[in-house]
Amino acid sequence: MTRTAFHGADGVPARGLGDYVGSPMYEIIPEHFPAVIAVMMLVVGGWLVRRAAERGQRWATPFVADYRRLPLLRRFVAWLLLIAGVAHIGLMFGHELSGYTAGYAVLGAAQLEIARRLIRRRRWRRYAALVLGVSLIAYAVSSMAGQAPDQLGLTTKLIELAALAVVLAPQGDHRWRRFGASTATVTFAIVVAIGAWVGAFGEGEGGHHLGEVPPPGVLVPDGVDRPATAIEQRNADELYAATVATARKYEDPEAARADGYQVDGMYGLDFHAENPSYKTDGHVLDPERPENLIYAVNAGQPVLIGVMYEVDEIGQPGPAVGGPLTVWHAHDHVCFSLIPPALAGLTSPFGTCPVGSITMPITNEMIHVWTLPGVPERYGDLEDGWLEDYLEVVVSGE
Repeated sequence: MTRTAFHGADGVPARGLGDYVGSPMYEIIPEHFPAVIAVMMLVVGGWLVRRAAERGQRWATPFVADYRRLPLLRRFVAWLLLIAGVAHIGLMFGHELSGYTAGYAVLGAAQLEIARRLIRRRRWRRYAALVLGVSLIAYAVSSMAGQAPDQLGLTTKLIELAALAVVLAPQGDHRWRRFGASTATVTFAIVVAIGAWVGAFGEGEGGHHLGEVPPPGVLVPDGVDRPATAIEQRNADELYAATVATARKYEDPEAARADGYQVDGMYGLDFHAENPSYKTDGHVLDPERPENLIYAVNAGQPVLIGVMYEVDEIGQPGPAVGGPLTVWHAHDHVCFSLIPPALAGLTSPFGTCPVGSITMPITNEMIHVWTLPGVPERYGDLEDGWLEDYLEVVVSGE
């Protein structure tokens, strides 16, 4: 049985595995569910139109006949345009009236009209290239302006990218045109991905407090921030004092090595030196046995900046002995390389990891404790700017 080494978790509520808040980039936000329903209705509507044509309904027969005369690739593009158009129309019903909803309406109507022109064999290709290009750029700009992306939006953009790739592909053997079309498609994909990353991280600043939107890759417990009770404040202070007392002896990496911490190859501002024996010893939140030491390498010299506690198993909630002061977090959609085993980054907005790595859906919970004197926040996240300023003072000796 897992044992909590640090006691005093009075009034800490139990949580389940699903009680997390994560980045909207990996989810579908509730405001976008009407768009999902609209796309499902499109599929049903397509089936009903086909059935009506088979029964000889005059309003449906010409449209279905034109559709069936299309080459397979153009049928594919028609469906892509229909799905994107219906999704944009559906977005209108999940948001209050604004410039964004007006844009959704115009864009959705344009894509539906282009799909109709394609099926009825009217001029459509140039219109499609223009509307799809504008839609992709507008999405990237709106993301950078603060509209955090979600899976519905990103999936719609992937659909539009696929349609644009077909639209831009030249007919016939035109090598340079093909190169230009491929370059344009890749460029649009990069622009959308950069916009999504900027929007996701801009929305998720901080993210280690209850009630905050976390950045991509971070999960925090679902809850509302509040002042700590006297008991929670006392527990947090006692835990911090005990942690700092233990950390002092590990300021020398050789002392950490002697106790089993993996300190070889340290680099960067947040190198986590783990102790494998402590990660599975059954102790949770034990100031005498922190699972990880955190070092910042400053001018080639490692500086101990804190520790990180972990629970033993995925799905096991960390004991929030200090209530809102000691908020544990987990990570989701983290990419791990297989050779060599290491953190390779986060799952991209389009759901991919770097080549040679795999996605880990969720990790066990953990909490950082920063032991530097004068640190702005003892628990949670440490701003790089503050740390860099601190290290600069350490180097200069001022």
